[in-house]
Amino acid sequence: MGATTRFDAVSRELYGAAPGEFVALREWHVGEARRRGEPELADRIHRLRKPTTAAALVNALSRHPEAEVAALVELGERLRGAHRDLAGGRLRDLTHERNERVGALVEHALRLADGRVGEPVRREIAATLEAAVGDEDAARAVIEGNLTTALRPPDLFDAAWLPSRSAPARRKSGQAARREAERRARAARDEARDAVRRAEREEAEARRRTEAARAALDEAERDLSRLSR
Repeated sequence: MGATTRFDAVSRELYGAAPGEFVALREWHVGEARRRGEPELADRIHRLRKPTTAAALVNALSRHPEAEVAALVELGERLRGAHRDLAGGRLRDLTHERNERVGALVEHALRLADGRVGEPVRREIAATLEAAVGDEDAARAVIEGNLTTALRPPDLFDAAWLPSRSAPARRKSGQAARREAERRARAARDEARDAVRRAEREEAEARRRTEAARAALDEAERDLSRLSR
């Protein structure tokens, strides 16, 4: 097993452990690497950051098949497609499904913690799962299960990523997300304007038809009145 493969295996083991066990387990692996004569691997392992409570619980979710985190990620792909297509009905249905799945996963995470976490952690877990729905990079990070801190949905544009994700990459991702959000907003505005114009035209046509019908009614009533004399 090469050093990179060993590092990946150690990283996955550490981020799958309980937060209280992280530091001791990390230092044990550091010692093992040094004993094998791999100081660079030992240094890489030592630099791994202990996850926050929310990140640790999301990492745990990714390791529980019954949590169906992959299904949430797949839903995110469909939801982003519906956003791009401006498919209103499908978007509403998928948004409802997203809310249900995120809520269920948050409750699953809280059960893993035996309910020993407060509302701030609950919100961070929910935000991280929302990020996995809205952003492909966040989805990969959640699936990999090596998070060190909570993520934020893409609309906030300052999500906290894994250490391996560089700051320029984060900025690039944020800029791309902003451009996509602006494009969707402009498209939605244009669609709404078109809908208003159509409604105004239909309203004007309806007024003309109403006026014509009233004129015909008035004329019919006058004819009837003359015939009744």
